Amino acid sequence: MSIILGLIAAFSWGLHDILVRLVSQKTNVFSALLIVLIGGFLYQSILIVVRGEINAIPTQAFLPIIFAGISFTTASIGLYKAFEIGPVQLVAPIIATFSILSILWDVFQGNALNLYQYLAVIIVFMGLYIVVSLANTQDEAESNGKKIHAILWSALASVSFAVTFGIGHSMVHYAPELMTIAATRLLATICLVIIMLVMHIPLFTAIKQWKVLAVIGLLDATAITSVVFAGTLPNASYAALSASLFGVVTILIAWAFLRERMVPLQWLGVIFTFLGVAYLGAS
Repeated sequence: MSIILGLIAAFSWGLHDILVRLVSQKTNVFSALLIVLIGGFLYQSILIVVRGEINAIPTQAFLPIIFAGISFTTASIGLYKAFEIGPVQLVAPIIATFSILSILWDVFQGNALNLYQYLAVIIVFMGLYIVVSLANTQDEAESNGKKIHAILWSALASVSFAVTFGIGHSMVHYAPELMTIAATRLLATICLVIIMLVMHIPLFTAIKQWKVLAVIGLLDATAITSVVFAGTLPNASYAALSASLFGVVTILIAWAFLRERMVPLQWLGVIFTFLGVAYLGAS
């Protein structure tokens, strides 16, 4: 069951990222993200009501939720901007390395890695180097500029997701999980609205894409809920293992349906990256 839930999360996030890529080419990414956050919050709220898990959030969780909401907003903006620039084969592996950053943070706090984990980290960065160095955009004249911007947005998303999940993991010991996830989404929505108002970005210009955005919100909520539920089952690490492969799903869909060109050596880089991430996710 843990593996099944992890695969559900991987497929949901993989399809989520592809739809984000498609929507980002047609409308303002900030407005699209706002609608997705609202939809995800509504889905999460319905789930809480259906399961009867309306519990009070302890006061000591308020400040972490604020920081988690801010970092989740930053991560989401980075993800949407990265997929707006693309290509998927470049940004998906970089974003997926948020798990590596979480592990490195544990090392900084005194939790040592074993030899196999160090080798996995090295393999991940070898794979990333191959993918990044061979990634290209459709317009070669703008290739270098697009690549740099895509890498920066992807890196921002990776770091911010690592912070978000790190804060979330620290709260599970004293706060109800579904309630804190919903509260974090709500705060992220408020943060995004403030950013858009300050930048004079219209809030709902992407409303014409509401059907696709509703699906994106549902996929994200499904993935997060699957991972949360897997944490209550035996062998929960198997869920982390399979869920961490979401980037492979994204790249395969982009290759099959968006016709993104992949050279053989680049496939090798993708395999290196996600094998390393999958091993670390399960260790």
